[in-house]
Amino acid sequence: MARRIAYIGEPVLSLAQVAYQCRLDPEDTVPELIEGLIIPGVTAQAEERTGAGIQLAEYEEEWPAHYGSGHALDVGQANAVVSISQIQGDGSAVELTVAHNLRNRGRESFLYFPDGRPDGDLLIRYQAGTDLNIYPSVRTWLLMQAATAHENRETLVVGTILAELPSSMLDTLLAPITVPPRF
Repeated sequence: MARRIAYIGEPVLSLAQVAYQCRLDPEDTVPELIEGLIIPGVTAQAEERTGAGIQLAEYEEEWPAHYGSGHALDVGQANAVVSISQIQGDGSAVELTVAHNLRNRGRESFLYFPDGRPDGDLLIRYQAGTDLNIYPSVRTWLLMQAATAHENRETLVVGTILAELPSSMLDTLLAPITVPPRF
C-alpha cells in the first residue's frame, strides 16, 4: 500500500472557483474555511474514492520481490518516478540507478524495467496527480462536493431530511480515473 509523503504545489481548486460554485459574494467568502478545510477535504474524498492522486503529491510504496516488471502502482495518475531503492536486510534503502519506464494507462500506471527488475524488495517513490484539464468531470465533482460541504458544515441536520444526489450520477464524474479493485 502506498503512502503519501507530501503534497506538491498548489491545491487543485482555487478560492475563487469554490466561491463562484457556492454563489458567494466576496464579502461572504471565508478564505480560511474554504482553503483550510473544504478544498483539502474534498480532495481527500476524491482520492479515497478513486485510488488516484488528485492533487500532485509524492508517494512511496514497497514492492515485494514477487512484484515483477510491469506491475501497477497503488496510486492512479502516477506521472513520474522519483527514485527506486533496494531495501536491505537491516531495513535501510540503497538507491539504485536502473532503467525504468512508467506507463500511464488512464486509470492505472505501470512500472516496467526494460533491462530486468532488480532483485529483492524495492522502495518506489513517485509523483501522482490528476490533470483536471484532461479530466474536467473530476473538477466538476470536486466543485459540487465543495459547495455541499460549504452549505452543510455539520454532521447532523436536526429536523431536516437531506437527500443526496444519486451516487451513480456523482460517481460517474470520477470514473475515468478510478483505479479498478485488486485482489
